Amino acid sequence: MSATSELPTATRRFCAAMEAGDAFGAVEALSPDAVLHSPITLGIDFRGRDQLRELFEDVLAVVSEPRYTEEVGDGDVRVIVGEGRVGSQRLHETILVRLDDAGLIRELTLYIRPLPGLASLAAALGPRVAGRHGRARGLAAAAMMRPLAAAIRAGERTAVRLVAPR
Repeated sequence: MSATSELPTATRRFCAAMEAGDAFGAVEALSPDAVLHSPITLGIDFRGRDQLRELFEDVLAVVSEPRYTEEVGDGDVRVIVGEGRVGSQRLHETILVRLDDAGLIRELTLYIRPLPGLASLAAALGPRVAGRHGRARGLAAAAMMRPLAAAIRAGERTAVRLVAPR
């Protein structure tokens, strides 16, 4: 990350841990009651260090080459910019971070682009997360998400040719 000496310690520790593939280290930067708002659906929030550690383990199993490149903000509100891959699909991530009074991360709201990257993340991550609640849930999530991700990736190849300036 650039200008790391100016960043809040918890944010710096979180980014370094995720880049190193260390879910436990990432959780150490969080407040005990931290919440992460899903980039995939408004219907799911992950709460507390235990849920977030499991989520980070799953994320690190499917996202390769995580790298955080920018951070901006002031006081207890920060924005982190990162990137990674799910399979061959690149994705860009922006995280709105709110810190608590102790300087730990209390809230993360994720935004991911482009749509094929988000769809690939959902298809890879959804079944893993659902599978923690039973094999049948994991299989159902895979059956729903994987065809959607494939259709979005195929659609983008066609759509880009249709709308791209010539």
